[in-house]
Amino acid sequence: MISFIVSAIVLVLIAIVFIVPTLRKKNYAFSDEYDELNVDIAKDRLSEIKHQLAAGEINQQTYEQLHEELESTLANDLSASSQVSPESQVINQNNKFIPIILAVAVPIVAAVLYYQLGDFAAATGTRVEATVIPAAENRPQITIEEAVVKLEQRLAVEPENPDGWFMLARTYMTMKQYHKAVAAYEKVIEIVGEDPEVLLRYADAVAMTEGGNLMGKAKPIVDKVITLLPDNPTVLWMAGSAEVQQKNFGKALSYWYKLQPMLAQDASASAQIEELINNAESQLDGSEIAALKRAVPATTVVNTAENTEGATGIAEIMVTVDLDPALKDKVSANDTLFIFAKAMQGPPMPLAAVKKTVAALPLTVSLNDAMAMMPQMKLSNFDQVKISAVISKSGQPGTQPGDLFAEVSPVNVKSQEKISLIINKVK
Repeated sequence: MISFIVSAIVLVLIAIVFIVPTLRKKNYAFSDEYDELNVDIAKDRLSEIKHQLAAGEINQQTYEQLHEELESTLANDLSASSQVSPESQVINQNNKFIPIILAVAVPIVAAVLYYQLGDFAAATGTRVEATVIPAAENRPQITIEEAVVKLEQRLAVEPENPDGWFMLARTYMTMKQYHKAVAAYEKVIEIVGEDPEVLLRYADAVAMTEGGNLMGKAKPIVDKVITLLPDNPTVLWMAGSAEVQQKNFGKALSYWYKLQPMLAQDASASAQIEELINNAESQLDGSEIAALKRAVPATTVVNTAENTEGATGIAEIMVTVDLDPALKDKVSANDTLFIFAKAMQGPPMPLAAVKKTVAALPLTVSLNDAMAMMPQMKLSNFDQVKISAVISKSGQPGTQPGDLFAEVSPVNVKSQEKISLIINKVK
């Protein structure tokens, strides 16, 4: 902006240098030239009458009369040309102020016109970006706190919206506001009844309000859920943990022995459950352990693992994910990996999702109903879905430019097929 103003001032000064001297020049009167002409004419006329007198064409009296007339006429002409009118004097005086007036007025008028019609942003070199409405995946991310405020405001208007309360409860859990999460889950149960999936998450929230204690207020909720979802992996894990807190290691093992084959395709989860089982077995003798294993027939466990959806109504899709070796130089071990299932049509919200890092590749995960964001948005409610894996550079869900991904669709939810994804595309 400063350079623009300096440039404008320099140009104005240059204009003044050319204009002012011209305006300040004296106005030379044409009377000087006429005076000289009148004198020359008078001299010629005087010479002519002298010649006439000498030639006898006029007498002395006529000569003197003509001479006096010539002198009188010349005197009158010179007197008239030497007089300056009052208007001329005023104009000459005003001419002195015209350069000053122009020097001040021109920049002011130019500045006013530029302010009204010009573009100061262009003068300063500032880029003026066009307003662009970003695509859905590229819109700026709002903070979780802002999202909660908006959701709370919406639920104040729509208090009977179970999906909204369910989402709010999950968000409260993420923010570790467990008491608020409990209240939100209770609102969902009040609206939709004792849905097993809601009860499962409700039990977790109640336990967290007591420091993770599953033997307090959460215990009767866990007992109810285990009767409703006896083969749900999350329920089996939670029920076993509750029994360990009560020192009922045998009961805990009965749940975990049943759970262990279900996690065979998830290396991380398998390692964790194996450690829990080893710790519980260390509290019992060999005969007790053998009896517990006999009480959980292998055939029953295998059938549960392979036919979860058919036996319990809970859908599950096993997904194996790996990265194309040609793209390994485009990622780092700490980049976020999202694996999720979405409905082929309908809301873009994932029906089930897993969050890992690139360091975990290759891996196999289970996408199931227990991962549902909302009670009505779970795998078992859809026949076909799209399975995707995304390596997110920003760490945020949703494919952004530069992210790596792979996807397959349609996938039949009830077919129990195993899906293999090789991440080999760049957004």
